[in-house]
Amino acid sequence: MAGGGLAAPRGTDGAVGSEGNGAGGMMSLSPTEPKYIIPCLLGPAIATYQRELVDLVAERFGLTFTQRQAIPAHFTLKYHFTTSHIDEVETLLEDFARGYPAAPVTVGGFGHFFEDVVFVEVELSPAARAILDALIRGLRTLAWMPWDRYDAERLHPHMTIAERTRARFREVWDLCQERERRFTGAFDNIAILKKRGEKDGMDLWDVHRSFRLGA
Repeated sequence: MAGGGLAAPRGTDGAVGSEGNGAGGMMSLSPTEPKYIIPCLLGPAIATYQRELVDLVAERFGLTFTQRQAIPAHFTLKYHFTTSHIDEVETLLEDFARGYPAAPVTVGGFGHFFEDVVFVEVELSPAARAILDALIRGLRTLAWMPWDRYDAERLHPHMTIAERTRARFREVWDLCQERERRFTGAFDNIAILKKRGEKDGMDLWDVHRSFRLGA
Protein backbone atom coordinates (compact mmCIF):
# COMPACT_ATOMS: atom_id res chain seq x y z
CA MET A 1 0.00 0.00 0.00
CA ALA A 2 -1.34 6.61 1.77
CA GLY A 3 1.78 4.90 0.56
CA GLY A 4 2.23 1.54 2.13
CA GLY A 5 5.87 0.94 1.44
CA LEU A 6 7.37 -2.08 -0.17
CA ALA A 7 10.44 -1.56 1.91
CA ALA A 8 12.81 -4.51 2.06
CA PRO A 9 15.14 -5.08 5.02
CA ARG A 10 18.00 -3.26 3.33
CA GLY A 11 16.09 -0.06 3.95
CA THR A 12 18.38 2.40 2.13
CA ASP A 13 17.24 5.07 -0.32
CA GLY A 14 18.01 2.81 -3.25
CA ALA A 15 16.52 -0.29 -1.69
CA VAL A 16 14.19 -2.52 -3.57
CA GLY A 17 11.59 -1.87 -0.95
CA SER A 18 11.45 1.88 -0.82
CA GLU A 19 9.83 2.36 -4.21
CA GLY A 20 12.87 4.29 -5.25
CA ASN A 21 14.89 3.54 -8.35
CA GLY A 22 17.19 0.79 -7.03
CA ALA A 23 16.95 -2.66 -8.51
CA GLY A 24 18.79 -4.30 -5.63
CA GLY A 25 19.48 -7.90 -4.71
CA MET A 26 19.72 -10.65 -7.28
CA MET A 27 17.35 -8.98 -9.71
CA SER A 28 18.26 -7.58 -13.08
CA LEU A 29 15.54 -5.15 -14.21
CA SER A 30 15.20 -3.89 -17.76
CA PRO A 31 15.33 -0.08 -17.97
CA THR A 32 13.07 -0.09 -21.04
CA GLU A 33 10.25 -2.48 -20.07
CA PRO A 34 7.30 -1.48 -17.84
CA LYS A 35 7.88 -1.97 -14.11
CA TYR A 36 5.44 -3.72 -11.76
CA ILE A 37 4.91 -4.82 -8.15
CA ILE A 38 2.38 -7.34 -6.79
CA PRO A 39 0.79 -6.46 -3.39
CA CYS A 40 -2.36 -7.24 -1.43
CA LEU A 41 -4.33 -4.04 -0.88
CA LEU A 42 -5.63 -3.58 2.67
CA GLY A 43 -9.15 -2.58 3.71
CA PRO A 44 -10.55 0.88 4.53
CA ALA A 45 -10.11 0.85 8.32
CA ILE A 46 -6.46 -0.22 8.05
CA ALA A 47 -5.85 2.25 5.22
CA THR A 48 -7.26 5.09 7.36
CA TYR A 49 -4.98 4.15 10.26
CA GLN A 50 -1.97 4.04 7.98
CA ARG A 51 -2.81 7.37 6.38
CA GLU A 52 -3.12 9.00 9.81
CA LEU A 53 0.33 7.74 10.82
CA VAL A 54 1.93 8.62 7.48
CA ASP A 55 0.49 12.15 7.62
CA LEU A 56 1.47 12.61 11.26
CA VAL A 57 5.08 11.60 10.64
CA ALA A 58 5.23 13.87 7.58
CA GLU A 59 3.81 16.84 9.49
CA ARG A 60 5.83 16.34 12.67
CA PHE A 61 9.23 15.51 11.17
CA GLY A 62 9.10 16.61 7.54
CA LEU A 63 9.54 12.99 6.37
CA THR A 64 7.20 13.17 3.39
CA PHE A 65 8.52 10.48 1.04
CA THR A 66 5.84 7.89 1.87
CA GLN A 67 3.12 10.55 1.96
CA ARG A 68 4.05 12.00 -1.42
CA GLN A 69 4.36 8.62 -3.05
CA ALA A 70 0.75 7.90 -2.03
CA ILE A 71 0.59 4.18 -2.74
CA PRO A 72 -2.59 2.51 -1.38
CA ALA A 73 -2.08 0.74 1.96
CA HIS A 74 -0.86 -2.78 1.26
CA PHE A 75 1.62 -5.51 2.02
CA THR A 76 3.88 -6.72 -0.76
CA LEU A 77 3.60 -10.21 -2.23
CA LYS A 78 6.21 -9.85 -5.00
CA TYR A 79 8.79 -7.09 -5.32
CA HIS A 80 9.69 -5.17 -8.48
CA PHE A 81 9.90 -6.79 -11.86
CA THR A 82 9.92 -5.53 -15.44
CA THR A 83 8.22 -7.21 -18.36
CA SER A 84 6.57 -6.67 -21.71
CA HIS A 85 4.46 -9.77 -21.04
CA ILE A 86 2.22 -8.62 -18.19
CA ASP A 87 -0.63 -10.53 -19.84
CA GLU A 88 1.09 -13.75 -18.71
CA VAL A 89 1.05 -12.51 -15.11
CA GLU A 90 -2.57 -11.39 -15.41
CA THR A 91 -3.69 -14.78 -16.71
CA LEU A 92 -1.79 -16.58 -13.96
CA LEU A 93 -3.20 -14.35 -11.20
CA GLU A 94 -6.76 -14.50 -12.52
CA ASP A 95 -6.69 -18.30 -12.53
CA PHE A 96 -4.90 -18.44 -9.18
CA ALA A 97 -7.32 -16.07 -7.41
CA ARG A 98 -10.34 -18.14 -8.40
CA GLY A 99 -8.87 -21.16 -6.61
CA TYR A 100 -8.32 -19.66 -3.15
CA PRO A 101 -10.71 -18.11 -0.61
CA ALA A 102 -9.77 -15.04 1.42
CA ALA A 103 -7.70 -15.66 4.56
CA PRO A 104 -7.20 -13.53 7.70
CA VAL A 105 -4.13 -11.49 8.55
CA THR A 106 -3.34 -9.50 11.69
CA VAL A 107 -2.10 -5.95 11.20
CA GLY A 108 -0.50 -4.30 14.22
CA GLY A 109 2.66 -3.64 16.17
CA PHE A 110 5.66 -1.83 14.77
CA GLY A 111 8.93 -2.92 13.25
CA HIS A 112 11.80 -1.34 11.37
CA PHE A 113 14.46 -2.15 8.80
CA PHE A 114 17.65 -0.82 10.34
CA GLU A 115 16.81 2.81 11.17
CA ASP A 116 15.69 3.63 7.62
CA VAL A 117 12.12 2.33 7.47
CA VAL A 118 9.36 2.15 10.10
CA PHE A 119 6.41 -0.13 9.40
CA VAL A 120 3.42 -1.94 10.86
CA GLU A 121 3.77 -5.71 11.05
CA VAL A 122 1.44 -7.90 8.98
CA GLU A 123 1.15 -11.39 10.48
CA LEU A 124 -0.15 -14.03 8.11
CA SER A 125 -2.49 -16.71 9.40
CA PRO A 126 -1.58 -20.28 8.42
CA ALA A 127 -4.17 -20.09 5.62
CA ALA A 128 -2.77 -16.77 4.36
CA ARG A 129 0.78 -18.14 4.48
CA ALA A 130 -0.32 -21.16 2.45
CA ILE A 131 -1.83 -18.86 -0.19
CA LEU A 132 1.36 -16.79 -0.38
CA ASP A 133 3.50 -19.92 -0.68
CA ALA A 134 1.29 -21.20 -3.48
CA LEU A 135 1.43 -17.83 -5.23
CA ILE A 136 5.21 -17.84 -5.14
CA ARG A 137 5.26 -21.34 -6.62
CA GLY A 138 2.95 -20.16 -9.35
CA LEU A 139 5.02 -17.10 -10.20
CA ARG A 140 8.15 -19.24 -10.32
CA THR A 141 6.66 -21.01 -13.35
CA LEU A 142 7.33 -17.81 -15.28
CA ALA A 143 10.93 -18.47 -16.28
CA TRP A 144 11.66 -14.79 -16.88
CA MET A 145 10.44 -13.59 -13.47
CA PRO A 146 13.30 -12.07 -11.41
CA TRP A 147 13.61 -12.65 -7.66
CA ASP A 148 15.19 -10.33 -5.14
CA ARG A 149 17.00 -11.50 -2.03
CA TYR A 150 13.99 -10.38 0.08
CA ASP A 151 11.35 -11.97 -2.15
CA ALA A 152 9.65 -15.32 -1.77
CA GLU A 153 10.70 -17.30 1.31
CA ARG A 154 12.48 -14.27 2.80
CA LEU A 155 9.58 -11.90 2.33
CA HIS A 156 8.69 -9.94 5.49
CA PRO A 157 5.03 -8.85 5.24
CA HIS A 158 4.57 -5.28 6.46
CA MET A 159 2.79 -1.97 5.86
CA THR A 160 5.19 0.96 5.61
CA ILE A 161 4.65 4.13 7.64
CA ALA A 162 7.84 6.11 6.97
CA GLU A 163 11.01 5.79 4.92
CA ARG A 164 14.37 7.60 4.96
CA THR A 165 13.96 7.98 8.70
CA ARG A 166 17.55 7.54 9.87
CA ALA A 167 18.08 11.14 11.00
CA ARG A 168 14.85 11.15 13.06
CA PHE A 169 14.45 7.45 13.73
CA ARG A 170 14.13 7.51 17.53
CA GLU A 171 11.53 10.28 17.41
CA VAL A 172 9.50 8.54 14.70
CA TRP A 173 9.71 5.24 16.56
CA ASP A 174 8.55 6.75 19.86
CA LEU A 175 5.69 8.59 18.16
CA CYS A 176 4.42 5.41 16.53
CA GLN A 177 4.63 3.38 19.74
CA GLU A 178 2.12 5.76 21.32
CA ARG A 179 -0.38 5.02 18.55
CA GLU A 180 -0.27 1.25 18.28
CA ARG A 181 -3.49 -0.44 17.21
CA ARG A 182 -4.32 -3.92 15.96
CA PHE A 183 -6.68 -4.96 13.20
CA THR A 184 -7.92 -8.18 11.69
CA GLY A 185 -7.48 -7.75 7.97
CA ALA A 186 -7.76 -10.04 4.98
CA PHE A 187 -5.57 -11.47 2.28
CA ASP A 188 -8.51 -11.21 -0.10
CA ASN A 189 -6.99 -9.76 -3.25
CA ILE A 190 -3.88 -9.76 -5.42
CA ALA A 191 -3.13 -6.49 -7.19
CA ILE A 192 -0.67 -5.40 -9.83
CA LEU A 193 0.82 -1.93 -9.48
CA LYS A 194 2.43 -0.37 -12.56
CA LYS A 195 5.02 2.38 -12.51
CA ARG A 196 3.61 5.44 -14.26
CA GLY A 197 6.60 7.74 -13.93
CA GLU A 198 9.08 9.38 -11.59
CA LYS A 199 9.03 12.60 -9.59
CA ASP A 200 11.58 14.04 -7.15
CA GLY A 201 13.60 10.83 -7.08
CA MET A 202 10.70 8.46 -6.42
CA ASP A 203 8.77 6.01 -8.54
CA LEU A 204 5.04 6.73 -8.92
CA TRP A 205 2.57 3.86 -9.13
CA ASP A 206 -1.00 3.18 -10.27
CA VAL A 207 -3.18 0.14 -9.65
CA HIS A 208 -3.06 -1.72 -12.96
CA ARG A 209 -5.38 -4.60 -12.08
CA SER A 210 -6.75 -6.33 -8.98
CA PHE A 211 -7.98 -9.90 -8.58
CA ARG A 212 -10.41 -10.83 -5.79
CA LEU A 213 -9.67 -14.19 -4.11
CA GLY A 214 -12.48 -16.69 -4.49
CA ALA A 215 -14.23 -14.66 -7.18
